Amino acid sequence: MRILLNGVNAISAGGRAVVSNMVAFIAKAGRDIHFDLVLPVGHGYDHICSDENLNVHFMDCSGWRPLRRFYDLHFHVRKWCRQFQSDICFTLGDIGPVRLPVPHIVLLQQAMVVYRDTAFEQLWTMSERLKFRYTRRHFGKMADSCAAITVQSPVMAKRLHDTYHIPLNKIWVIPSTVPHCLPYEKVSIMPESRMMVANKPYRFLFLAAGYEHKNHIILPSLIRELRNRGLHDQVQIFVTIDPDASSYEHKLLSSLSSYTDCITNLGRIEHSQVAGCYAAASALFIPTLVESFGLIYLEAMSHGCHILTSDRDFSRWVCGDMAYYFDPLDPISIANVLEKFIKEGKNKDKEYTKLASRRLKEFPLSWEIVARQYVNMLCQIYSAQA
Repeated sequence: MRILLNGVNAISAGGRAVVSNMVAFIAKAGRDIHFDLVLPVGHGYDHICSDENLNVHFMDCSGWRPLRRFYDLHFHVRKWCRQFQSDICFTLGDIGPVRLPVPHIVLLQQAMVVYRDTAFEQLWTMSERLKFRYTRRHFGKMADSCAAITVQSPVMAKRLHDTYHIPLNKIWVIPSTVPHCLPYEKVSIMPESRMMVANKPYRFLFLAAGYEHKNHIILPSLIRELRNRGLHDQVQIFVTIDPDASSYEHKLLSSLSSYTDCITNLGRIEHSQVAGCYAAASALFIPTLVESFGLIYLEAMSHGCHILTSDRDFSRWVCGDMAYYFDPLDPISIANVLEKFIKEGKNKDKEYTKLASRRLKEFPLSWEIVARQYVNMLCQIYSAQA
């Protein structure tokens, strides 16, 4: 059997993490299967190489424009199916052609396809709103013709079913596991050393790119509330926004410039630096509005780092009792939780680490297991379609 792994759309940070970790093991999980993996140039996949039964192909998609991208995807993926003589196509980045000559499975990681949250959509430009409106419409048509859609949680499965009326037996739930991080002693010391310099007893790590749904815009009102409570001298929030990534992120940093007494921007954090940041943080702070899964929660737990996050269905499913929850749209609710965390004197402790390890065991123990589950799914679907 020959499988086309279509990864040209997997360009978000979360998408890259899942694809990079999964691809490291998927060829080993299916030794009698030949895989052709297509990845976009310039999106952090340079470390992925061909193997005995895995051919890696890089595609320059820089000329693909937002709306034309759907046509480009349709044309190129159909061409790859013929070129590689594929028996099945597994799209790893949310959106693929509406119809293919072979069974088509899609891994959905883009939460905005099934979540409709006006709180952050109001921040989009008109072109972004049009793009997502068209994306959702295209996804609905594509889903009708797919052999299956796979998601990472029952929460996404339910929302997918409710939004697009996709039969539940067509939706596969395969949870992810902890992303691979380099050991703490091997990472650069720069980001965490900047965190330690802050003369504050509580250092909250807001580890997220500057996307609208990550909800950075709540920070000014939160800091004002912390000042009113006299907590600003105890709290420093560290954001990881790349000022050169987009005009929105540049404007976002400008809006936070009046709050440098409580907010420090570490800039973009490389994957090899993540472990050091967790080691320096008192807690992970994520006021996000939507997520398809939340790999970062598992990552924080694996480092024994407390979690303060939004009270949403996706976070509750992943974190369970291992997080402090707040209303991400209410600065008073967030301040209440931060104050509670401070009063309890929480920091790194062995009891939390033990409970977090127990929680992690409810998810796949390794990416090798996750990859094997994907291969089993592909084989079952191919056999059923044959």
